[in-house]
Amino acid sequence: MMKQINCTLLLLAFLSPIAAGASVTIDGKEYRVFDPHLHFGSYAQMNTQGKSFIIGGMPEFSRLYSPPALDLAVDPYDPHVGIAAQMEMAGIDGGIILAVYTHHTTGYATNFELKEQLLDERNTAADGSPLFHGMVSINFDDFSQPAIVTHRLAAVRSYFAIYPELIVGIKLAHAHQGVAFDDEHYHGIYDIAAEFDVPVLLHTGFSPAPNSMDQPNYYDPIHLQSTIEKYNGEDGKPLVVFIFAHAGQGDARSVNHSLELCRDHDNVYLDLSALKRPFKIDIDGNPISEEDQQLDEFKTQLPYVLAKIREFDLFSRVFFATDGAQYSGFLRSYLTYFIEQMQLAQFSEQEMQQVLYDNSVELLLGK
Repeated sequence: MMKQINCTLLLLAFLSPIAAGASVTIDGKEYRVFDPHLHFGSYAQMNTQGKSFIIGGMPEFSRLYSPPALDLAVDPYDPHVGIAAQMEMAGIDGGIILAVYTHHTTGYATNFELKEQLLDERNTAADGSPLFHGMVSINFDDFSQPAIVTHRLAAVRSYFAIYPELIVGIKLAHAHQGVAFDDEHYHGIYDIAAEFDVPVLLHTGFSPAPNSMDQPNYYDPIHLQSTIEKYNGEDGKPLVVFIFAHAGQGDARSVNHSLELCRDHDNVYLDLSALKRPFKIDIDGNPISEEDQQLDEFKTQLPYVLAKIREFDLFSRVFFATDGAQYSGFLRSYLTYFIEQMQLAQFSEQEMQQVLYDNSVELLLGK
């Protein structure tokens, strides 16, 4: 079993590049890995509260150096500790970088910046294909003004029309963007997803980020059920695949709803990032104290989710992701933990390869 990364290795990751193959070895067998949830950007584009939140999640020894370290860690191409270098360190051979308009909670990365990163000459894997593909987003501010709505939807549509080989989906974060899941005023963005046959990656789950909405209709995907059914492709309806990032993390009700919706609807997939955290809210909707969060039943969500994946036989519609880059070494740390938990859950070789690579690459890249 792979060993957990330690602080010494994390420190070395800040100081020098670490070469690694684009695969991981588990019990003597090589597995390809794809990461479809990667955030790029810069420290300057985080708001003040967002900076404090992100820095608070970094290893203590690294916080003194956080501004330059963050800029390097979320730069796709920094040669030592950028996202591509972290992927190489971890054994991840491709990924999706995301535009986000979460300027009220943490920070933002625009669609134009995403396009520039994808067109960079360094965006090339060993076989000549793009190392990164991308997902565009949309700014939901001022959506009460029809002219703004029309302009922004047209802008999103243009990226799919011009860069169909690079732009492969839409990223939304309702709790961060202040939009309720059941508000149909915003459905124009799903119409674009249906038009171009691309999935929508949605933040789900109770977010610890500052200023994010904490009412369940902003983060619990049960409030998306009517939308999922509206875009399920049946009886002439448009088809949109909805990917629940984080599988509803934080709130036990939201996690269960994510798993059940995935079981019951063919157009729902789960992104298994950010599941090393404890549950914050129990199945009855009550906050879990920090002391109780350390109990085995609450302290980490991934084992619970993996057990439900087996119970519901969801191996073909869930996949690994990190929600990185965050800090240098994070991708390898989360992947190591993720593999250990799959082994403890007794996933077969085929099931591990599906979750680590096959499902996300087939859905997002059509391979």
